[in-house]
Amino acid sequence: MVDLKIMSTENIDPRIKKYKNIITINPYTDAYYQFKNQELKKSESLTYNNKNFIISYITNKDMIIASLDVGEGIDEDELEETLHLQAYEELGLDEELDYTIKYEKQESDELSTVYNLFITETEVLEEKLSSIIEETKYIDLLIPAPLLYKTLYTNNVLENNNTHCYIYFTMQDAFVTIYKDGDFIYSKSIEFSLTQIYEKYCALIGEKIPEQEFFETFESEGLKSTNGLYQQNLMKLFGEVFLQINDILIYAKRAYGIESIQKLFLGSVKGPIIGLGDYGYNYLGIPTFNLDFNFDIKNDEWYVDQFQYFMVKSALDYIQAPSKILNLTFHPRPPTFAKRASGQFIIATVLASVLALGLPLVYLIPSYMNDAYNLKLKSDDDKLSKESSKYKKILKEKQLAIKADKEELKKLNNIFEGKAKTLTSIHNKKVNYKFKSGFYYIIGRDLKQFGVHVEQILTNENSLTLYLLSNDEKKITKYIKYISKKYFEDIKNINIKRIEIDDKDFSYRGILKVEYR
Repeated sequence: MVDLKIMSTENIDPRIKKYKNIITINPYTDAYYQFKNQELKKSESLTYNNKNFIISYITNKDMIIASLDVGEGIDEDELEETLHLQAYEELGLDEELDYTIKYEKQESDELSTVYNLFITETEVLEEKLSSIIEETKYIDLLIPAPLLYKTLYTNNVLENNNTHCYIYFTMQDAFVTIYKDGDFIYSKSIEFSLTQIYEKYCALIGEKIPEQEFFETFESEGLKSTNGLYQQNLMKLFGEVFLQINDILIYAKRAYGIESIQKLFLGSVKGPIIGLGDYGYNYLGIPTFNLDFNFDIKNDEWYVDQFQYFMVKSALDYIQAPSKILNLTFHPRPPTFAKRASGQFIIATVLASVLALGLPLVYLIPSYMNDAYNLKLKSDDDKLSKESSKYKKILKEKQLAIKADKEELKKLNNIFEGKAKTLTSIHNKKVNYKFKSGFYYIIGRDLKQFGVHVEQILTNENSLTLYLLSNDEKKITKYIKYISKKYFEDIKNINIKRIEIDDKDFSYRGILKVEYR
């Protein structure tokens, strides 16, 4: 295991000058940090301050991440609509739910037609972030967790001509992320968050140990515990972890044309896991490193969640180039007073009043200007409303068409199954059907051989009932044994209740029932 720590030569990043502080928020553990003067300090609570830049993130378990190829010939103004429709059709999104769909090109190549989609349910985000919004009033940047690694390439911390894999364990989620040539390629959750590892460990040993006790040992000793039983069970669990990871890497290599992965970075919200790097290297055969970058940011704590550092650097990247970072926020910072509609109205009203008082002869001009501006706003609003209605109508039509196609497919499938059953039945009758007349002939021939007569024959679909008559009970018995043995493969079941003697003519009678295959 090799530790990589990158030290910046800058004392204070000039990009922070626009804001007083950067506030980084882990919404899953309610951990808040404040970045100021190149120092990162933990905060006990959140407060509103419009001089703060607020950043948070969402992990894989709270969103859908997918790659879609739109093909060639799609105009820029049709791209969003095309991706939305493809997302509903190919990813099976629930038409009843409200989604936010954001996208970016998968590769820097302008000719690429593959886009990465990050899809969130509005209700899920509202629930997850409501307590934060209540205090801060806005979130400037809400970034998908897999995109936090991008800052390592933007700031030239890692070379952007290799393929790297990142595995990060949080309390609620654990996910694998792959970057190729500095671009995000693929990310997938695994069912081994730290909480799940604890629960699986308890299930493995058959008892529930205190969670605090487990994580104290986990953080201090990792996979190299002095407790042999603890180490053995933990190694068994991480064997399953790397089995899942290996499956993901095999898929990603095949799906995205990756020849090899040059570096593997491992980390967790609780700090480096002792012994995990060696285990990962031995299992996957990839040079392995601790995910441990501090970017020359000062901090007095023994360990700070790496994502707190990544959020600081991602916020600075966003401040410099907002268009280059995907943003999922649904509560952005409100515009400045002068840019708000209400602010513009008040400013226009005040100016109009001043001009009216100072220049009575031209008091109408500001009023006309205000009316013209309002007319422009209304025109813009009407245009956007029409555009929105157009896309909503197209989406609704597509959804109805998909629903109708599914119903038609179901009908056709039912018809197909019915016809298949009919054809199977016809085939069986033509190929496998045994003529009853031939069977009756054989039965009749054998009756004559054993000196047994028939008074009556009753037939059903696959059965035959014979009313037998003979002058000797043994003849009937021998006949039954004979046909049972000789026609074993043709007869499914043979049964005779009893053979009785008729006192009038001293003949023996019995009712024989034969079921044939």
